[in-house]
Amino acid sequence: MFDFVRSHNRLLQVMLGLIIIPLFVASGVQGYTHFFSEAAETVASVDGKEITRAEWDNQHRQAIDRMRNQHPNVDLKTLDTAAAKRETLDTIIRDRVMQAATFHEDLGASDERTKVFIATNPQFQQLRSLDKAQLTAVLAQQGMTPDSFFDRVKDELGKQQPLQGVSVSGIVPATATKAALDAWFDQREIQWQRFDTKDYLAAIQPTDAQVQAYYADKAHAAEFKAPEEAKIEYVVLDVEALKAQVKLADAALHEIYEQNKARYTVPEERRASHILVSVDKKAAPADVAKAKARAEDLLAQVRKAPASFADIAKKNSDDGGTKAEGGDLDFMRKGAIPGAFSDTLFSMKENDISNVVRSDAGFHVILMTGLRPGSVKSFDEVRPQIEDLYRAQEAQKLFATDADKFTNTVYEKPDSLQPAIDDFKLAKQTAVVHRTAPAGATGPLASARLLDAVFANESVRGKHNTEAVETGPSQLVSAHVVEYHPEHVRTLAEVHDQVVDSVRKAMATAAARKDGDARVAAAAKDPALALPLTATVGRMTNLPDVPHPVIDAALKADIAKGPVVTSVTLPDGSFAAIRVVKSVPRSGDEAQNAQAKTQVEQAFEEAESQAVFEAMKSRYKVKVDDKRVAKGFDTSASAPN
Repeated sequence: MFDFVRSHNRLLQVMLGLIIIPLFVASGVQGYTHFFSEAAETVASVDGKEITRAEWDNQHRQAIDRMRNQHPNVDLKTLDTAAAKRETLDTIIRDRVMQAATFHEDLGASDERTKVFIATNPQFQQLRSLDKAQLTAVLAQQGMTPDSFFDRVKDELGKQQPLQGVSVSGIVPATATKAALDAWFDQREIQWQRFDTKDYLAAIQPTDAQVQAYYADKAHAAEFKAPEEAKIEYVVLDVEALKAQVKLADAALHEIYEQNKARYTVPEERRASHILVSVDKKAAPADVAKAKARAEDLLAQVRKAPASFADIAKKNSDDGGTKAEGGDLDFMRKGAIPGAFSDTLFSMKENDISNVVRSDAGFHVILMTGLRPGSVKSFDEVRPQIEDLYRAQEAQKLFATDADKFTNTVYEKPDSLQPAIDDFKLAKQTAVVHRTAPAGATGPLASARLLDAVFANESVRGKHNTEAVETGPSQLVSAHVVEYHPEHVRTLAEVHDQVVDSVRKAMATAAARKDGDARVAAAAKDPALALPLTATVGRMTNLPDVPHPVIDAALKADIAKGPVVTSVTLPDGSFAAIRVVKSVPRSGDEAQNAQAKTQVEQAFEEAESQAVFEAMKSRYKVKVDDKRVAKGFDTSASAPN
């Protein structure tokens, strides 16, 4: 079917036109006018040029598709949020502002600069290694030609120009740098005390009334919600499922064996030792002659006393990796060391010593020390491998012909998966799924597209099969909802133990806070009251026993007028009372200071660039229709009620 569509694209366009136009007339112009008017709505404008809802939606879909291609198991719901859509719109606006600035200030990149950038930038290293045909093919996969790729790079370089001067020319005042570094390396001497919730839990046993009140409080309802859930039956049509249906044919298996004999052949291997006299392949003729003469002298020595080869190699070889082993190179296949070395070795007999052989590394004297003859595995030895290869090949052919039929079957007979099971001899599988696959999930049920289809209204309310969803290479899946349970708050009986645990933690947190507040008040009133734990903390310190919130609270405290007492609630509900005693002078080695100084300068440059960009937004009259933008944030799924 898919090949037919590609081959008859023009014909199908005409046919679709004949179908769509009557539908358009029959269903009324008003709905379509509303649809297209919404798509054409202006959500923002830059330099008088509009950004439509359709353009915004299209760019956001492209961003999601790119992320899905890079990370197939990503939860797409996290990408289709209001924040993510606003980020896409901001990206379009920034791009348009840069285009306007490039045009009005005549800052476009030249062809020559673009060529130099492509020729030298590391990100294009792999592209530069391709020949013209390979480059054209790679770019075609991305919907580009070499010319359009060049134009895109040139355009991007031009859009960087308006802010590039700011980012590379900013001068950070020494006083600002010092203040930032002082803050970065600032350390505080503290006393502190932790009021840990676990120390209070043992004494807390909530009453039934407290448990009931906590459960009834709407603020806690989210804690006890059961997620939307569906029990499904599903079938998988893929190469693995079709392998079992392939009938083996001896003639075909023997043909595969003959065609792939090289795969089942163990090539001959030879072991060698060598003595290397190194000389650069570009060395002067006199140096080459000197190295060759030395190699000839060593050859004469080993031929005179072959048993001394290893000793002579240890004393004279320039190959640091093998000389300690007497020049032993172990067993190798032909071509492992390309060129004359390999050709010579594989023409020798065991215990032969070669003449002097030249390679890029220098001159070699070779001793052949061992031989492993090659062999071919028999058909019977490799039959299991051949059968698996045959099944895979035939199953792939079956998939190519069955995919279209499977798609039509689950659609045309929507009330059950049984017809597809019978027709394609598939196994029925069952599962309980939620709208989002659990972290780390793999396989068909990790597919966001399949889960979206399972929870679509047609599947849940209509009890129809899902469409055949492509969940992986050569893999189609259709599911049928057997039971559906919408999101709901579990009964108190179901979550009683969980509620008791939550109440105990809340009461322990309150008790810890009460005692902690009392200690804070006492420490603030009596400067001589010492808290039991002491530490010197800072952003650059690594103290496992001091929680980060304690460090942050200590660094934020204003101690300009002397020691202060403060507090912080920790993530687990525990409470910390803190006395910040004094500031400790900045320290750090030169490397740390230099690195931090660079980071400070980069932060200032980014802030300055952002300020210039904000000014450019004003200059090029950026306007955003907040009401229409807010309407575009409606990303709620069409979940059944």
